[in-house]
Amino acid sequence: MKVIKTTLAALLAASLMGCAATPTQEIVKDVTVTAVACCSTYSEFSWIPMQGDSVDFAIDEYSQVGNFAEGKSYFTGFVLPKNVERMRVDFKSWMRSTGVLAPKVLLLNPQFQPVKTIELDDFDVKLSDMFSLSNYHKRFEMDQETTPYMVVYSPLEYREGSIQIPHPERVRAEDLGLARPIVTDPVIQHQKFGSLEVDLKPLNLRSYRANEVTAATAVVATAPVAAAVSTATPAVKTSNITMLPETEAFYNGQIKAAVEKNEMHKALQLVEEAKRAGSSSAETTFVELIKK
Repeated sequence: MKVIKTTLAALLAASLMGCAATPTQEIVKDVTVTAVACCSTYSEFSWIPMQGDSVDFAIDEYSQVGNFAEGKSYFTGFVLPKNVERMRVDFKSWMRSTGVLAPKVLLLNPQFQPVKTIELDDFDVKLSDMFSLSNYHKRFEMDQETTPYMVVYSPLEYREGSIQIPHPERVRAEDLGLARPIVTDPVIQHQKFGSLEVDLKPLNLRSYRANEVTAATAVVATAPVAAAVSTATPAVKTSNITMLPETEAFYNGQIKAAVEKNEMHKALQLVEEAKRAGSSSAETTFVELIKK
């Protein structure tokens, strides 16, 4: 039974890798970032609340662009919910045939100062199995008092590189004790965009008195609550969050700019993200704009 399970896992891993195992496939690589940076300081970044058990997200052309020590990069920012004192984070950057985002993670204190850096060399490489693709993986903890903010980006030095991982057929042969097949281990190119996931496990929750419950459910930050980034199917709705007026204005301005450029896909994404972050006006703004 163990042999059968191992064989099935290897076969499925091969199918998950797809074209990554085909050495003749040409991957287009463009690691330059020409978009204008959104902000000059970390305090000006927009933040996504870390709510639910898991958050799938993408760093792509709709993500924010920041000026980092290594230069410009697309990025995503996360913030701990106010009712979580300490959170365990399992961070994954998925390796696909089109490439992978080689991550660098900054953990910031409440004053938006970097206090911990997780470099690419600190990540483990987890190979594909029956349930997931190969990925860069790192487990770490965040704390409300010392590291409530997380920034994910990829420096130019990382984007220019690549990673070679074992071919699924070679892994299968080694698991079964068979002769090593003549295969080429796939090379996954580092890219400026990628698909990522954070699995979340609160370790300590903050308690409130009854008259403080309403305040506890609101995410309060100097910067806007949610970022204008693309996300996969969210793990949780955030309609109970009260959006700050300046965040409403930020989203409505972004939606208007997208509609004026006829970028309807981007506008709709912004509407959905704003609604998840608690906006009460984003959808109305979009409808009024397209009526004109």
